[in-house]
Amino acid sequence: MNRGKTWWLPVVFALAATVEVCLRTDLPSRAAALGFALAVAGALGFRRSQPLIATAFAFTLATVATFVRHQLALPEFAPASSAAILILPYALCRWASPRQVIAGAAFVFVTWLTSLLAGELAQLEEIIGSAVVMILPGTIGAVLRFRDEAQVRAVDQARLLEREQLARELHDSVAHHMTAITLQAQGARAVLRLSPDDAANALAAIEAEAKRTLVELRAIVGALRDDPTLTPSRGLAEIRELARSSTRPAVEVSFAGNLEGLEPVTERALFRLAQESVTNAIKHAKNASSVTLRIVGEGSRVQLSVRDDGEASSLRGAGFGLIGMAERVALLGGTFEAGPLPERGWRVDALLPRDGVTR
Repeated sequence: MNRGKTWWLPVVFALAATVEVCLRTDLPSRAAALGFALAVAGALGFRRSQPLIATAFAFTLATVATFVRHQLALPEFAPASSAAILILPYALCRWASPRQVIAGAAFVFVTWLTSLLAGELAQLEEIIGSAVVMILPGTIGAVLRFRDEAQVRAVDQARLLEREQLARELHDSVAHHMTAITLQAQGARAVLRLSPDDAANALAAIEAEAKRTLVELRAIVGALRDDPTLTPSRGLAEIRELARSSTRPAVEVSFAGNLEGLEPVTERALFRLAQESVTNAIKHAKNASSVTLRIVGEGSRVQLSVRDDGEASSLRGAGFGLIGMAERVALLGGTFEAGPLPERGWRVDALLPRDGVTR
């Protein structure tokens, strides 16, 4: 946790309380007013790390202050800046566990009930208004918490979908090769019937093992597929089809370096990255005139880069396509970066291993 983000708020309120206490002349006790305000400000410093403790401390202090003031018939001594205590119900519902939220809400309710019994809330409007003031910060915190949790779930879902897509592609590729191995082994057995028994036994073992592997692969990954038939893999040849010049933005595709002998899993990943990047550019690159896609083979790595000249848009990095691309690249042991260019446009850069070895 960034301590700067945690402590700047209580420092600001402590300074505000100090200035207020020094300037006001209607406070019955400046020492008591300043002490109460500083205690509340101190509790705010723990609103994220210990939201229940901070809420319990501050609202217990407020309850005691209300009770003592009522018993001794003292005037209100808390400065206006002590209203910062209402940030604590927000923090409680935003960062505490469900059980802690229930426990903390009890402290807030006791403070409100004490004020009601002490006669500070005489009118119905005051009773309803004070209840709303107490409940509203917690409601806002709960809404933001649910929004954040929904965002996390959506990100996880995007990653799972990309893993599922990769598993399907791997299943297609391996199943295709294993089918070929099985057919070759069967043919070899037919040709080598007159050969030594050891050779025939070895070929029979290859056939049996290939069949078992194929059955296991279909059992493990088959449930992920909607279509049980094997589909052809997509690679560099299909990436060329992404190029277009008749409409805006024009898409230019180029290749350089050594791109021979790439593993199928690497080619499929390149196609997926290229397709997603170009689609995002066409959809979200406002007023873009061109999109350039370049793939370069460099030693044991293959680099993909996509650039467009569109204007900045809030939608460019808001979707889950970038999350899926980053997940796929990470599974293959590569690196992925995406973001706005310094002056105008958007970039996507990925570096993948040629051999497609996953981590």
